[in-house]
Amino acid sequence: MKHVILTALAASSLLAAPANAKELLVNCFWPSQHFFCSEVLGAWAEDVAEATEGRVTVSVPPRSLAPPPKQIESIRGGLFDAGFTFNGFLADEIAGPLVAMMPFTGTGDARASSLALWRTYETHLSGVDEYDGLHLLSAFVAPGGDFYSLNDTPIETLADATDRKMWALPGVTSAILSAGGGNVVSGPAVQMAEVIQSGVVNGFVGIPPWDAEKFNALQHAKSITVTRQKIFTPAFSFLISDAAWDGISDADQTAIMALSGAAFAESAGTIWTGLNDAKMQSLDSQMQVIDASDAFEAELLAASGGPVAGWLKRMEALGLDGEEVLEFYTAQIAAEQATN
Repeated sequence: MKHVILTALAASSLLAAPANAKELLVNCFWPSQHFFCSEVLGAWAEDVAEATEGRVTVSVPPRSLAPPPKQIESIRGGLFDAGFTFNGFLADEIAGPLVAMMPFTGTGDARASSLALWRTYETHLSGVDEYDGLHLLSAFVAPGGDFYSLNDTPIETLADATDRKMWALPGVTSAILSAGGGNVVSGPAVQMAEVIQSGVVNGFVGIPPWDAEKFNALQHAKSITVTRQKIFTPAFSFLISDAAWDGISDADQTAIMALSGAAFAESAGTIWTGLNDAKMQSLDSQMQVIDASDAFEAELLAASGGPVAGWLKRMEALGLDGEEVLEFYTAQIAAEQATN
């Protein structure tokens, strides 16, 4: 986190601050050691100061000013100007951007998924203003999550998951397991360690191994069951309040968006994929690694119909063709993976 603050301040100090210079307070809810705070946001802060010739600078607090579920409320309330939110915390407010969290749409390739989500937003979703009082700077997706067992019984069937108490992020995965009779504990990933370490659950699902390690959960797992298409890919929005955005000149808004949007999504996704791939390669020495069977994946796919149907209805209410949006998103992922 120190890198973020120093780079932001260094970038701004290299430039003579104009009299009307604007400083944006951008919150990062992840732990300070998370690459997102230290690398992605740090580089973006430097680039914004340079691109706007010091007219806009970025300051990042040394620790999060609000818990993860309160990011949007805090931006709207003026506690900070901009920040990130897990889209699951906005599930009652937005529908379109949840396309990236539909089951079995994503893979472990966060770069492809992040670019696909931003392109889907630009092509199909930007005409519907679901982010009330906020401007979307970028959208990005984490590598898809798998199933982790905390006891000696691996999770190789849907029953293996629903017959035990599981931790899951709020949203689709939690809904699928609950609908199947599972006992699910949901909450922010940054708080999962206390649930796991206390012995409340016997497994967890839905986050990639690199993040599970950073959240002090991976070391408690005895096995991981890896699916080809992921039951869940966590997606995020990078948002700024309309008030803060409107206080920036049109020229500087254009400069900032050139550094945000697809560029920001690709940066975040590329680093995230690299870190997670490296962690995946080392898992054999830490735990049992199991490739999910076709039968298990078929079970999961069959159980995912409810959440998808519900999302399609919400899209219809917005005047959007959800199936078309979903097909576009998955096609964009496939196209990116085919060329990289």
